[in-house]
Amino acid sequence: MTENSNTDGSRIARRSVLATLGVSTATLAGCASGSDPSNNSTNGNGISAGDSDVFTSVEIAEESLEIEVADDTSVEFINLVDPSGELYDQQRLENGETETSFEILGRYEDDFPTGKYELVALDGDDQVDTTTLTLEANCTITDVLWAAENPDMGWDKNSPTWETYAAVVIENTGTIPSLLTELEWEGAPVARLQSKKSQSYYHEARLPPGETTVYSKGSVYATDGAVHSLNCSDLETEPMTVTAVVQVGPDPSYTQDIEYGGDQSCSLTIVNSDSTRGSFSEGES
Repeated sequence: MTENSNTDGSRIARRSVLATLGVSTATLAGCASGSDPSNNSTNGNGISAGDSDVFTSVEIAEESLEIEVADDTSVEFINLVDPSGELYDQQRLENGETETSFEILGRYEDDFPTGKYELVALDGDDQVDTTTLTLEANCTITDVLWAAENPDMGWDKNSPTWETYAAVVIENTGTIPSLLTELEWEGAPVARLQSKKSQSYYHEARLPPGETTVYSKGSVYATDGAVHSLNCSDLETEPMTVTAVVQVGPDPSYTQDIEYGGDQSCSLTIVNSDSTRGSFSEGES
């Protein structure tokens, strides 16, 4: 499992773009008079806006961080400063505007750096207020479900091979969404069938805080192919590890032990001490 982070080149590129737009990066982090993050309260979307009198609302909506300031406060610019102290972005409020947003997901090809961000309100060059936001996506795979053992779930039953599909349950305990881009199935039956180490399927799934079930786009548990079948007599109990490649936060993994049996009709049994054992032979009804 490796934690994702922005490369130095992408950060420099971002700063260069801001510079060409005439954005000053002189005033970045908040001063000691800003909101104390230890006293922060959390709103319904899990983003802590602190006890600031200036920042009245900080929420996640789709791919953006939405900010609202008090209408009786003079704020011209809002800076969002990343955990390394670099200016991530700046927004300008004009003509009495009190709301703006920062796009934090899907904006760059590189990953979004998580951690403590500083939100800085400026009136010209004068700092009005600052508060600390914790922007993190902590994803964990809590279960891997096999369609043959869970037929009542939302599988695509128009497919003749739907019983070989898998679903991955991903829990995000962070404060912001992440984006799932790929599921890599190392040691899966379908990979062994193709004499490969792993089989990958690409996804585009939003993982908001909470629990999300993602359905596979291929026959993860397949042991029969168009040309040949897997010889399960050569296999015993073998591990299958699925890794979720996410845009925000570390890439979580989950390992499931599969017992192979049979000869002409390959049977699979998921060995899991936390759930009921079950088996399925392709071709059975």
